[in-house]
Amino acid sequence: MGAILSGQTTCGLLIGSSIAIGLRCGQGKKDIPEEHEGERNKAIQVVGELYRDFLKEFGSTDCKTLSHCDFSNPEDLTRYVQHKGWKNACDVFLKFVMNRCVKMAEEGKI
Repeated sequence: MGAILSGQTTCGLLIGSSIAIGLRCGQGKKDIPEEHEGERNKAIQVVGELYRDFLKEFGSTDCKTLSHCDFSNPEDLTRYVQHKGWKNACDVFLKFVMNRCVKMAEEGKI
């Protein structure tokens, strides 16, 4: 469930994508990111681009704002599940994030 059931946090798709981008940029490296400044900076730039594009498209990165659901509130959560709220929220965000990541990979950014 969204926001790690906390009610408010950054969209998990962005958090997970940030981790994936960092791992891809550091692929094959054995040291800490600071030891590989080029790859580290590349990951920071690409994650920043993804967040900016997401904000431009959806106006927020906050799960509660995006999903119109406070996942820590049982009534909100029940409503969200009953109405399959993810179809007009999370599914849309997932498609956007996946398409952006694929495009950035094709452009050689990651």
